Amino acid sequence: MIRSGWHVLALAMAMIFASFVALKSVGVDLAPGSYVLNLQIVALSVAMILGPHCLLVLWRERPPSPIRYCAQVIKENKATALRALPLLLAVALFMPTFSAMKSAIPLFNEFAWDSEFIAWDAAIHGTDPWRLLQPVLGFPVATALLALAYHVWVLLIYPGSVYFAVYVRDDRLVLRYFTAFFLIWFLLGIALATWLASVGPVFLEPILGDPRFLEQTGYLVRANEVVPIMVLPVQEQLLAGYEAGLHGLGRGITAMPSMHVALAFLFWIAARQINQTFGRVMLGFMLIVLIGSVHLAYHYAVDGYVSVVLTLIVWKASALLTADRQPMKFPRRHARGGFGNDSDEYEEPGKLTE
Repeated sequence: MIRSGWHVLALAMAMIFASFVALKSVGVDLAPGSYVLNLQIVALSVAMILGPHCLLVLWRERPPSPIRYCAQVIKENKATALRALPLLLAVALFMPTFSAMKSAIPLFNEFAWDSEFIAWDAAIHGTDPWRLLQPVLGFPVATALLALAYHVWVLLIYPGSVYFAVYVRDDRLVLRYFTAFFLIWFLLGIALATWLASVGPVFLEPILGDPRFLEQTGYLVRANEVVPIMVLPVQEQLLAGYEAGLHGLGRGITAMPSMHVALAFLFWIAARQINQTFGRVMLGFMLIVLIGSVHLAYHYAVDGYVSVVLTLIVWKASALLTADRQPMKFPRRHARGGFGNDSDEYEEPGKLTE
């Protein structure tokens, strides 16, 4: 049973160790620089969220001694800090390992599944799905906005982790979220992505020599001449990293399943248990990411569909891994993350939305 953040850290470390052994078997060493960089990103995310929050509290309270007041606040929130520490440390250590495994997929398996996923897309939609979206989204400004949203997604990994680790009061929801978070990255993003190795539409021609999506990628290039399309430089960097055999943070090419969709879907599932409005916003964002993943040529539509189904299964499984042997009750304000609901009424955790 996963009962604390330290158990989540242990789970992440087990995944890191398994990845380390796998990478060693193909002659890949984990780059220490990637871990240093990721630790810095996590620390910056903490500062970006807690810093303005602290300044806002000081401005609102205007204590006679700000230093003494801050020291008292830190003392009163010691338990929250101790809960957050192992969770954020797990994120800092795991993400570079994931990137190394993702970039090493060609060393474990050939990219041989693209033709299957193209056929699945055609069978479901009657054609390549990007063609169905093009009449609606095939305008440079619309494409640029989708590209921006697609990059904003990275905030779910870092500030999103800080939010759940620090601000969500329901301990069980926090543990369930992070348990599902790491299981999704490992099972979907590493294991399944290696088994179903594929490159996606944008890399189909440069890596596999298949020109099927040159019309789509050509549109993206032309749109970029009108307004910057943020994904194009990233796609170029990913291709360059693949050709150079780099294994650092943010490297690697894989299409099935879509981790963008998987994480956005997970965030939505958890967010709707905190606040209905928050949940609706994240549902909208998840749908934007799903559509963007196809329109921006990163993914086949089935990559996102599979991610949604498997993420839901992992979310259900995480409930079993974080369940207590004895029934527990939490104040309703815990389930609301402390935002606008200070009722002391109690509810059974099992009544949270699945």
